[in-house]
Amino acid sequence: MHKGHNKGFTLVELAIVMMIIGLLIGGVLKGQEMMKNARITTTISQDRSYTAALTAFMDKYSALPGDMINADARVPNCVAANLCGNGDGNSIVGAPGDARTDRTGAAAPNVETTYFWKHLVLSDLISGVNPSANPAYPSWGETHPPSRMNGGWHVFYETVSSRSGLHVVLRNRITGDIPNTANDGSLALSPQETALIDRKMDDGQAGSGSVRAGGVGCWNGYIEDNTQKNCYAIFRLMQ
Repeated sequence: MHKGHNKGFTLVELAIVMMIIGLLIGGVLKGQEMMKNARITTTISQDRSYTAALTAFMDKYSALPGDMINADARVPNCVAANLCGNGDGNSIVGAPGDARTDRTGAAAPNVETTYFWKHLVLSDLISGVNPSANPAYPSWGETHPPSRMNGGWHVFYETVSSRSGLHVVLRNRITGDIPNTANDGSLALSPQETALIDRKMDDGQAGSGSVRAGGVGCWNGYIEDNTQKNCYAIFRLMQ
């Protein structure tokens, strides 16, 4: 009988294995980077599509979506059964400075932030919102458009003079106020992601310009080595 001989890997074989592992890890990291860049590009495209939709709506109806006083007569299929109605016509969407999207009370001006999306989708100007939905509570993909990053989009009117105007906000939680710095589950982006978006679209400064941000790692400037979802982004639609 012959005894078997145990034989380990040679240095060449180990080198080949390590090289393959390195290539696999590099491929995974590259793929993750490409996916992140794709989500950022989609986010930028979404924001720009809402600006274009707002302009087209105002050109057609001479009114702001959500705030329009006779939407039930002019916007196709705008009826209470699918959560579409009239705003108060004061040229402001929602209560000034109010960053909430809940439907408590279901009356203008607060509900205008939900009507905004319904007026646009019923006018065939945006997608991502269900034109026939009338849920008891706001829902991404039903009453408000979702995002590929996290959460989705809602609209509010800022009254602070240096940044007044109509804005959309990308955040995770659909109801409640936007927090200044606390990570309470309402935030959608990491500081790194938010900074990339800001640099591609604006001045790269969290506190100024048409793109602003808040949250841990964003409020007083971007801390880009922070990869936690601690930030939200605000995009100006119109002044």
